Amino acid sequence: MNEPPHAIIHLDLDAFFAAVEILENPTLAGKPVLVGGRPEQRGVVATASYAARAFGVHSAMPMARALRLCPDAIVLPPRHSLYSQYSRRVMAILHAATPLVEQVSIDEAFLELTERVAAWDEVVEVARRLQAQVRDEVKLSASLGVASNKLVAKVASDQHKPAGLTVVQPGEEAAFLAPLP
Repeated sequence: MNEPPHAIIHLDLDAFFAAVEILENPTLAGKPVLVGGRPEQRGVVATASYAARAFGVHSAMPMARALRLCPDAIVLPPRHSLYSQYSRRVMAILHAATPLVEQVSIDEAFLELTERVAAWDEVVEVARRLQAQVRDEVKLSASLGVASNKLVAKVASDQHKPAGLTVVQPGEEAAFLAPLP
């Protein structure tokens, strides 16, 4: 008898630090927001809102370069204790779905659901429910990847940001990965 394929979900909160700042100050919605160090202190971008990303800004970029690309950006210093509060709320939602949660950073985690579901379609439904719960209860956008292993689930979660849900069916991993750089 064949064992069922592993059922892994990777959840990644979209533009997490910037999203929290916008939640805390709704007047920032739709504006290019950068969270990170000051440009005059050789700071880097920790997170860029999607409005800032439209200008080519991304995390780990020197803040001075980010401001050359997006001169109207609003630069905010990181507030890690605030981000931790939001992260704990999201992780509590994930732990309610399964005790097998591996938090890999403040804004992302893997969930192992193999033993908790009877059919692959149930994993996809759990992912949809978790995404909606995070959006409705915490007001944050999350992108999720569903696959039979952690690597493919992680790659899948990056495919349709923001608020994407990418499912790679068991046996389709090579076909999914093949066209990617």
